[in-house]
Amino acid sequence: MFYVYEWFIVETGEIIYVGKGTRNRYKVRKHNRLFNEMILKHNCESRIVKEFEQEKDAFEYEFERVLELKLKGQCVCNIYNGGTGGTTAWWNDEYRARYSKNNVMKAISQRERMTTNNPMKDKNVSRKVAEKISRKVCIEDEIYGSLASAAASYSVSPQLFLYWLERGYTKDHKRCYYYGEQPKELKILNNCGTKEKISVIIDGIAYESIKKAAKAVGGNDSYLSKALRKNKPYKGHICQYGNQQPSQGKSDNSTLEGSTTNG
Repeated sequence: MFYVYEWFIVETGEIIYVGKGTRNRYKVRKHNRLFNEMILKHNCESRIVKEFEQEKDAFEYEFERVLELKLKGQCVCNIYNGGTGGTTAWWNDEYRARYSKNNVMKAISQRERMTTNNPMKDKNVSRKVAEKISRKVCIEDEIYGSLASAAASYSVSPQLFLYWLERGYTKDHKRCYYYGEQPKELKILNNCGTKEKISVIIDGIAYESIKKAAKAVGGNDSYLSKALRKNKPYKGHICQYGNQQPSQGKSDNSTLEGSTTNG
């Protein structure tokens, strides 16, 4: 036996989900993210609404029921219009055409609503978005015609470069900012708790992270971090953060692996 079942909010009677099942499927309290969140927020119960001998007939009724309820603003937890779960060998061209024809997102009213509510149809909004995208960008004293061209100079996505603009510096700690604005004060964190990659200079050679710098001298990044924080040489090498004065003291061999060689 096959059946179509519904989940509903007890207090209001609103139907939030329709499905097709057998045996105890209607009692299962886990379907998709929307459904899972809904039953945590509300007191929900399920019920069998119609039984069928053939699975195909159950699928057809599920499809019709979901469509009917969606047009009423219910069935919010059904991502699809139903009729496609379980055994789908019967899902042929005829049913695909039917699904496409009744797809709520293809309805003329829905398309008109999406067009009307599209913020980019507002000339003021679209102008502001266009201005933001096309604004000139500076990297130190070099001017780029747009955010995209500045990002291209680093071979990164515009989204990543936008993040750099917000924090005020690029991956190699060059100041970046919109043309006409004051650049932010460059602050490079120098503690091992930061999530940013930190520029490190070893014997005058710059590395984009502590890990790469440590690897270059055959060392360990955690020990190198300690040397950097204490402003001491590491394994005999003069090391510093990108914004830090180079270390001048003697290497602390007892705590920094006991070696001053590069091996």
